Amino acid sequence: MLAKSSFWPSFFARIVGRLQWNPAAIDLTPDARAWLELPSARRERLTTLLAGFHVAEDAVAEHLAPFTFAAENTPMTSDQTLVAWVFFLQRRDEQRHAVLFDRIAAEVLGLPGATPEERREAARAHAPSALLELFEGRLPELAGELAAGRSGLGEGIALYHMVLEGIVFAAGQRALLDDLEDGALPGVREGVERVERDERWHIGFGLRCLTEANPSPELIDDIVARAGDAVDAWGDAVPPATRASIAPMCARRLSVAGLIEKRAAAA
Repeated sequence: MLAKSSFWPSFFARIVGRLQWNPAAIDLTPDARAWLELPSARRERLTTLLAGFHVAEDAVAEHLAPFTFAAENTPMTSDQTLVAWVFFLQRRDEQRHAVLFDRIAAEVLGLPGATPEERREAARAHAPSALLELFEGRLPELAGELAAGRSGLGEGIALYHMVLEGIVFAAGQRALLDDLEDGALPGVREGVERVERDERWHIGFGLRCLTEANPSPELIDDIVARAGDAVDAWGDAVPPATRASIAPMCARRLSVAGLIEKRAAAA
C-alpha cells in the first residue's frame, strides 16, 4: 500500500503561517472620520458591500466545521488528517475575517447593535437578497448535508470554494479595492487586501481538494452554471465590467486543474 502524500497539504499549511495578521491591529480611525464626508451614493454602495461581507464572513466561519469531517472521510491519495487540519486553519482565517468586518460595521458604517450578532442582524437589511440566500440559505443547508453524510466533499467545495469564495467574494473584493483605490478609507482597504490574500490560498486549496475528490462531469457542469449566476449576487454594488471579468474565473480554474478536459473526455 502506497504511503499517503503530505506534500501539498503541508504546502498550504506553510502559506497560512506566512499570512497571519491581527484584525484588531488595523487602524480604522481615519476611515470613521472620512465616512460621513463621502458622497451618499458612494456610501450606499460601500455599505452594501461591507454589510454583505459582514453577513457572509460570519456565515462561512460558522459553517466550515463539517468540511473537516468530510475531508477525514473522503478517499484521497493525500494524508486526510493533514487536509482536515488545513480546513481547520481556513476556519481560523474566516473567523478573523468576521472580526474585521464586524469592526468595520461598528466603527465605520455605524451599524446599530451592542454585539456582533446584533450588528449582523442590522447588516442583513443592507445586504442583497441573492447574497443572503447563498450564505444563509444554501451554505447552511449544504453544511448540514455534509455533517449528516448526505453530500460529499466535492459538493461542499463546489459551493464553498469555487462559487462562494471564488466568484462571490472575488467580485465583492475587487469592487471594494477598485472603489477604495483613492485612499478614502485606508484601514478598510488594508483589511480587504489581507482578506483577499487569504482567500487566494483558500481557493487554491479547495481546487486541489476537488481534484482529489474525483468530481463527476455533472458536478463540474453544475459548478460552472452556478458560478455564472453567482457573479450577480451583489447586484449593482459590483459594476458590470467587474462582473464580466470575474465570471469566467471559475471555468478557468477548473480548466487549469484539468477538470474541464476530464469532464469533456467522460462525455
